[in-house]
Amino acid sequence: MTHRPRKRARHARYVLMGTAAFGLAACQQEEQVEATVFPSAEECRAVADLPENDFTAEDCDAGFAEAQAVHEESAPRYEEEAVCETEHEGGCVQETRSDGSSIFLPLIAGYMIGNMLGGRGFASKPLYRTSAGRYATPGGSTILSGLRGKTNLRANSFSASPNTRTAAPLSRSAVQSRGGFGAARTSGGFGSRGFGG
Repeated sequence: MTHRPRKRARHARYVLMGTAAFGLAACQQEEQVEATVFPSAEECRAVADLPENDFTAEDCDAGFAEAQAVHEESAPRYEEEAVCETEHEGGCVQETRSDGSSIFLPLIAGYMIGNMLGGRGFASKPLYRTSAGRYATPGGSTILSGLRGKTNLRANSFSASPNTRTAAPLSRSAVQSRGGFGAARTSGGFGSRGFGG
């Protein structure tokens, strides 16, 4: 966990998502946090110094690295390549487990960084494209729009994701019973705010 002063005298710290549990009380579950979504760290860095953005180029790189770490531990994993490709537009990659079996996981489509409640800093999550053309976190919280811009999300969209490295991969029937990846948990959509032009 890295602690450092924020620019423009904000009192925020960078919080690593893979290790942080936010323990929100039930009454806080619907509270909103602001998040900014990017397809790449390069696009994040390109807008980091705009006056309306409270993140730095360093935050962009740290957030992307954290999103990759969360992806490695918590990406949705499928027992069949065809199921993975049906659920995630943009392609899937094969992963070989220690027992020699193969499973399949989607490529990261982008990532989001968000201000946490109570001045607790930034958190980051990877995003995957869904079969509905939306984007969702490893836990299935869905963003209704594209990979560029600001939005408000439920705070629990940044909760720690389940570890899927050693869990049983998702079967076709398990995916169908859930209505597909990202079908049940909608976090919110983008408003009209962009990156200042």
